Amino acid sequence: MPITWFAESPHLFDTEPRKAMKALPKIPGYELLTCLGGGVITSVYSARDCQSDLPCAVKTLRPDWEDQPVAVKLLQREARACLAVKHPHLVCLREAHVMTPPHYLVMDFLPGESLRRRLRRDYQVSMPTAIWIARQTAEALAALHRKGFIHADVKPENIRLIDAGKAVLLDLGFAHRPGENASFQEKGYVLGTANYLAPELCGEEPTDEARSDVFSLGVTLFELLTGQLPYPQGDQIETMRRHSSDNPQLLTDHVRDAPAGLTEVIDAMLARKPEDRPRADKLVYELIRYEIATLRMRRAA
Repeated sequence: MPITWFAESPHLFDTEPRKAMKALPKIPGYELLTCLGGGVITSVYSARDCQSDLPCAVKTLRPDWEDQPVAVKLLQREARACLAVKHPHLVCLREAHVMTPPHYLVMDFLPGESLRRRLRRDYQVSMPTAIWIARQTAEALAALHRKGFIHADVKPENIRLIDAGKAVLLDLGFAHRPGENASFQEKGYVLGTANYLAPELCGEEPTDEARSDVFSLGVTLFELLTGQLPYPQGDQIETMRRHSSDNPQLLTDHVRDAPAGLTEVIDAMLARKPEDRPRADKLVYELIRYEIATLRMRRAA
């Protein structure tokens, strides 16, 4: 069966305004300004709320997906998760219009930069900063998991750094409850990003659960500390094969001075079996321990 990938653009909120842009969509009550990015089925725009005059971000379906049931269903699921879960480290949804065209979501416009842009500039981040970012992201995941949702696309592109280091988890475009993706998977759709996809999602009979997000965060934390992914890069199919059958690289091969306990935490996050990974709420407390231990290092940095 052919595989169709749905993954959001790595440049969400980080693109420069396009010089030759097509006419912007018309959304009642909002003035769309510039295209910030998007993915296979969506586009995201900076915008102005015409009533309050406040900035915001508007996500719309691309014109060729506007009448496609798969795209509409994904946007509806994103709205459902965003409305159900409110957290300081999770993007805030202001308005959802997802039952009739035009389908769109209105979110807070967040200043700062994506974690991916930070990595492109600095290659990697200090250990205290990496733990700080991972702990905040784990808090957002724990809030989602408590309400029964899986984020399903945790990666540096979807973590935004604002207010001198506050991390906000973005883009719930693939958020769902366990088992809800079965119909998509039967049709050959893969929702997510290969380099961050948990092993249980890479086999012939993919299954997902909340701790799939913990694996993705583990890949992200490994990348923050080393500037590299824990698996050799290849094409999407090869990457999925490696995640499902190979062991990741050891953090100690790249970071000699990593605390032994932190190495064990990351190894557990990258465990091949979901049941061997910590839950997100437990992970928060594990990371807090090392965040406190490295607080002096972060202040010096």
